[in-house]
Amino acid sequence: MTATAALATLALTGTAQAHTPTLNKGCDTKSGKSWFTVALKDYGNQKDNVVEVWVDGEAKPKITFKGKLDEKRYEADGSVKHTYRVKVTAYDDPNFQKNWSFDASRETEACVKTPPTTTTKPTTTTTTPATTAPEVPSSSEAPPSTTPAAPGGSAPEPPLAATGASPTWLLLSGLGLVGAGAGTLLFLRRRRSA
Repeated sequence: MTATAALATLALTGTAQAHTPTLNKGCDTKSGKSWFTVALKDYGNQKDNVVEVWVDGEAKPKITFKGKLDEKRYEADGSVKHTYRVKVTAYDDPNFQKNWSFDASRETEACVKTPPTTTTKPTTTTTTPATTAPEVPSSSEAPPSTTPAAPGGSAPEPPLAATGASPTWLLLSGLGLVGAGAGTLLFLRRRRSA
């Protein structure tokens, strides 16, 4: 009796496990994505079955399931062609001999039009150099700090900012003022002596 019940259970299990894969592909122009779906039902539930998916050769995380795998969706940019590959290894068909385990690929064509890219020709401008001025350090460059730390632990004063002004005009202005002052003194002395 027990042997008959065991055989009946095995027979029911064998018919219930039809190992039905469903693979679909397509493109959604609203979202701009191509897509691929895999769903599996009536697979064995005694041990884990394994699903591996690659999108354009890039492996996605492995999925293990028992009995049934609800639809899994994979998406990619719809403006170019894509290759989706799925490999299902059923625990009760580890050597791919019963067609329950399989390795299949699907391709989706580009289905979303991308607007043409406009290229603008760069404009060239020529500039004539003005009078050559002495080179001045850039105001964005800070001179290296060689100031030793102040006694008492206080922070040293920051260096003066480079403003880009040339010291030459200051020197010439000062010489002009000294010359004007000397000329005024000579003029006043001659006037007194006359």
